[in-house]
Amino acid sequence: MKTLAKLLLTLVILGIFSCQQKESHKKAVVETVMEQEEDFQFPAVSLNAGQLWEANTETTQGIKNMQQLLDSYPKENDNPEELIAGLKAEFGMIFKKCTMKGEAHEQLHNYLIPLKTKIESLSEPISDENTNDLKMYLEDYFNYFH
Repeated sequence: MKTLAKLLLTLVILGIFSCQQKESHKKAVVETVMEQEEDFQFPAVSLNAGQLWEANTETTQGIKNMQQLLDSYPKENDNPEELIAGLKAEFGMIFKKCTMKGEAHEQLHNYLIPLKTKIESLSEPISDENTNDLKMYLEDYFNYFH
């Protein structure tokens, strides 16, 4: 019986030690992932041999619609959730109605991926800082596409 008790005690101690090892490993993995995220950069948008890329009309209109949503916010009694929902809806329409092909399409994706992140990072209360950042990013669209 004493041998069984010693064996059980040993197993419990090994189990606790093993769990502590796993927790420290998990913590190390999480820290590594966070460092990699900080170093991550979105692909840069480039010009078409120094010229603007031709975008489909629906994409350009979607960008303009987002600009109008931001320009008209905030009005008295504006709901931040409605602004975010409107921006997400316009963003979704850009993807839904996109007819672009080839390198222009790839460059559009290079532009849209950070835009999606900026829209998703808006939260209540919406600050002037993040709406101004989004406004400037939307204006930047016209430096690459027409």
